[in-house]
Amino acid sequence: MHDLTLEHEWNEDIADITPRCPKCQSPEIEARNIARRLGGAIGAIAGTTSGIALALTGAEMGLFAGPVGVVLGGVAGVVIDGIVGGATGCAAGSKLGAAIDRNILHNQHCRNCGHAFTDKSS
Repeated sequence: MHDLTLEHEWNEDIADITPRCPKCQSPEIEARNIARRLGGAIGAIAGTTSGIALALTGAEMGLFAGPVGVVLGGVAGVVIDGIVGGATGCAAGSKLGAAIDRNILHNQHCRNCGHAFTDKSS
């Protein structure tokens, strides 16, 4: 049979793609994601609020089914619409916040010198 050999030669000409701080050239940088976190939180609150408002409107329509319809429809609607609205709002807010972080804010932070900068490669 054929013998497999594992040979790997490291090529020194390969460019280093590790992001580095433009001030001190340290590779120890982290993303701050301020707008992404804030957008996700605001979106979750807004989505949950609108989901609950829609559910309460649905509960008012449940008056035609009687008091039991109002209670069951209202409780189920508030829970389900609140969860779905919150998750949708959080996702939309996070996407918008990520775009703001990427294009407007200085999203990268150097752990070594504390410099905040925008990573133009992303």
